[in-house]
Amino acid sequence: MTPSADTSQVIIRPPVLFLLALAVGLLADRWLMPLDLAFGLRWWTRQWIGGAMIVASMAAVVDCVRRFRRAGTQVDPLRPTTAIVESGLYRYSRNPIYLGLATIHLGVAVADDNAWLPIVLVPVLLILRYGVIAREEAYLERRFGAQYTAYKARVRRWL
Repeated sequence: MTPSADTSQVIIRPPVLFLLALAVGLLADRWLMPLDLAFGLRWWTRQWIGGAMIVASMAAVVDCVRRFRRAGTQVDPLRPTTAIVESGLYRYSRNPIYLGLATIHLGVAVADDNAWLPIVLVPVLLILRYGVIAREEAYLERRFGAQYTAYKARVRRWL
């Protein structure tokens, strides 16, 4: 699907970006060289901590997606946005879905004891910031004007 002119024109869909990074980090750990996070935690402790991070973040992402659907707008940045969601986690962050995806990624890193995953997350966050979020913010300012500017003034980009 090609994006229409009435979209943010992001360079990549964020879930695809995170899935690619997850694959790169997991494959690098298995095929290049295992890099442990070296927390010194036992296997079951890492599983609990990583699992809790993953489950909590998935719940947050699902809640955000539901709020988009209730507002009648698209989650997909390659489709037109019809409303600004300001409830739930969007009261505290303009990008809680991206925070959730990053935390899921880190939860997998903890559970798998894989230091490659935080390493590959760094370029992912840069791509996300400049190739996705910057374009989304410019689009939302064009589309919603003062309403989005006021929201942006009240709510931080991340936390």
